Amino acid sequence: MWLISQPNSVILQVKAEPNAIGQECLEKVCEKLEIGAEADYFGLRVCQGSGPGRWLNLRNPLDPHRTPGGRLDLRVKFWVPPHLLINEPTRHQFYLHAKLDLTEGRLVVADLEVARRIIAYIAQAETGDCDPDVPPIHIYQECEKIGPQGEKPEDHINKIIEYHCEIAGMRASQAEYRLLKEISNLESFGEELFFCKPVTQTNNAHNLYSHLLYHTQKVEETRARDEQEIDGGATVGCLATGQNGGGCGCRLSTCVGVGPHGIVVYRPACNGEQDIGVEKQSIKYTVINRAQPLRRIFQLSYVTAEGHEATLNVKMATSGQAAALYRAVTEKHAFYCCETVRSDVTEQFIRDLKGTIASIFNDATTLGRRYVFDIRSTCRELHDRARREHHARHAHEPRAARRDHAGNVRKESRSRSRSGGDTLACRVCMDSAMDTLFLPCRHVVCCQECAPRCERCPLCRCEIEKLMHIYLPVEYQKSPGVIVK
Repeated sequence: MWLISQPNSVILQVKAEPNAIGQECLEKVCEKLEIGAEADYFGLRVCQGSGPGRWLNLRNPLDPHRTPGGRLDLRVKFWVPPHLLINEPTRHQFYLHAKLDLTEGRLVVADLEVARRIIAYIAQAETGDCDPDVPPIHIYQECEKIGPQGEKPEDHINKIIEYHCEIAGMRASQAEYRLLKEISNLESFGEELFFCKPVTQTNNAHNLYSHLLYHTQKVEETRARDEQEIDGGATVGCLATGQNGGGCGCRLSTCVGVGPHGIVVYRPACNGEQDIGVEKQSIKYTVINRAQPLRRIFQLSYVTAEGHEATLNVKMATSGQAAALYRAVTEKHAFYCCETVRSDVTEQFIRDLKGTIASIFNDATTLGRRYVFDIRSTCRELHDRARREHHARHAHEPRAARRDHAGNVRKESRSRSRSGGDTLACRVCMDSAMDTLFLPCRHVVCCQECAPRCERCPLCRCEIEKLMHIYLPVEYQKSPGVIVK
């Protein structure tokens, strides 16, 4: 029996066979949560108690000895913007994970106004419309880590209440969508950090991003980096006494961030003085030639902006961390940048001691074989497959009894029963009736399901600030030959 923990602290029990692989366990969890069509966005994470956990390789058999207590965490492994998510339950799971990362400080928001909007969306999704006399202060306090840290302005809570009142009438699913849209614009969206030293209370993602926000002077590509080696064994940091005297209170080691577009090497160059710089080196996937782990060293060969080949060697704390960094770079590059997953990625494996001895006599044996990567599809393939499954599932349902994402029966619009019925059909799905008004442009082209997926109006390309549900007067469409305009 395996215990799978969700970000909202709900634990699911999954029964798996002794020789089952991790993919079977994930599929059972996603089937219970109704996100099976988009299960490849998620992964199972093994938590070590203190410090960051490791991703379970879903292609290998489950090993109870390497999983304390048989407990795993369901987490989003590949982050994508919300408009690429097809099913409402998947967007809800993304929202739960985003809220967890925001409230625990792993996803830092630099702009205070953006942070206030995000808190208002969380409050709207959790508690509904705001009552100015009795605002949900407990939600606001729960989200105190969202936004720049330090002393907040006196009108901080009042501003959040104003944002919360402005979005009155917004459905919970729409508020979750808006939050995901806000965080998808953050610089650190979808970035996974690998610290060279163990993660502690001072050496973590929240302190790193807060450190970068605290120091206004940022230095990028400050010197030639050919054949360089970064020893992550030493930590550098600001004054440990806090922000008094010019320091920000952090004590960080070098770390590597692996995101959708490439990797970023963070080397905080603090010395406790007022004038402090931060080294931040960005390397896109398009310039990387080769990556490999060499025991504790992660080696990366890439082409510089001048056209020269350079090598980056990052010394991690353990060989397992170097292998995890290599796996993350390979899988994220394949997921976000490739059309399909290549066979040299899917077929790459290692052997344990028994498998190595057996391979001497039979090279084709599968004894002791453990796959290095578990990625099965790219972002394009996953989105296309989910879209086709969604269309096929709804195509077999009776039109008069199709259900929306909330489970309510959606009656077919009367306008579609006449010859001119398609005139009032949603211009996106061409199935449901148009019933949503875009503000401020006031165009009506979508239904209530497709409208939240639109960032701009399909007609005038105006930025959508608010959605309003409307009721079109289709009852006076008397004759079949009349088209209401």
